[in-house]
Amino acid sequence: QTLESLKPAALNTFIAGVMPSLHGVTYFGGNKVYPAEFRYPNGSVIHVSGLDKAEKVKSSEYDLIYVNEATETDEATWEMLKSRLRNGAMPYQQLVADCNPSGPKHWLKRRCESGRTRMIVSTHRDNPAYWDRRANDWTAKGRQYVQENLASLSGVQRKRLYQGIWAAVEGLVYAEFEPEMIRPQDVEGWRNALGVDVGSRNPTAILDIHAAGDGRTHVSHEIYRTGMSNSDILLAVRQRADILKPEAIFIDPSAKGLITDLVRLRYPAKPANNEVLYGIQVCHSALQAGFTVDPSCVNFIDEMGMYAYAENPRIETDKPVKDWDHTMDAWRYGTVGLLEPPRRGAKVWSF
Repeated sequence: QTLESLKPAALNTFIAGVMPSLHGVTYFGGNKVYPAEFRYPNGSVIHVSGLDKAEKVKSSEYDLIYVNEATETDEATWEMLKSRLRNGAMPYQQLVADCNPSGPKHWLKRRCESGRTRMIVSTHRDNPAYWDRRANDWTAKGRQYVQENLASLSGVQRKRLYQGIWAAVEGLVYAEFEPEMIRPQDVEGWRNALGVDVGSRNPTAILDIHAAGDGRTHVSHEIYRTGMSNSDILLAVRQRADILKPEAIFIDPSAKGLITDLVRLRYPAKPANNEVLYGIQVCHSALQAGFTVDPSCVNFIDEMGMYAYAENPRIETDKPVKDWDHTMDAWRYGTVGLLEPPRRGAKVWSF
């Protein structure tokens, strides 16, 4: 989805593992006229871009487009990419992608089931770095990564990453969430708020949340980013607030410094109600009252399919596992703040 996430993954594999066997292929870093690209002796080029800046792709023409980890993007972007296959230098134009399996309701899985996209299943044995076809055995790297690391995973992660199954999570918190809820929504005249879950090592999630007078709610935009400093988070929240003009910014109450800084800058920031079970009840009601989420909110949609109660009976099961909960917490903060008035006995903060 982003160029930054592409660099240590597919780009690194291409540069370190493929280019040494190519003759005459050079890398051009780009300038004001030409984008960054790999140049072949016959005049062909490979442009490199992230889908977070789709305008760079919209004005281009291609014969072949490859999307790495396609489950991280949305169907609207996929359709936009199809419209760019118009260069005509090759006898055919094609959009291809790869991905690890996600949930069984993911738009890409459903697209393949409907016949609009062809799914070609591959396994770890198709990777020559992991499987030696001549020896009919795992390589040393394959034994370490596949047979030891991936095989030792548990639950849905093992099913998806080791077994290659588009598996659903057991004990989903929001099991009523359906793909039909993933669609754009006209929110003109609706109330607006930001929900913010602050991460340090974990991602920081910032959601634009809207509520209509009839109880319908909508999530229209997400920021989901790791490695953000305190100043990065403050800037990101301010930028979204300047665009959205929210009536309130509901923030993880443990982020007291961020709340204080925003209040001093005259933004309507306040500690969110962090009663988890109560918030989940409010979110259940929101789902039943007509909830929608924009297709661009891919991390929110992905976490909806991963946010679950513990399967281990020795772990407290009335609260969800603290994994895959970053957008879920931000959504809960903003939804409770928009839909529920302050209750008697609730903690009040002042600055």
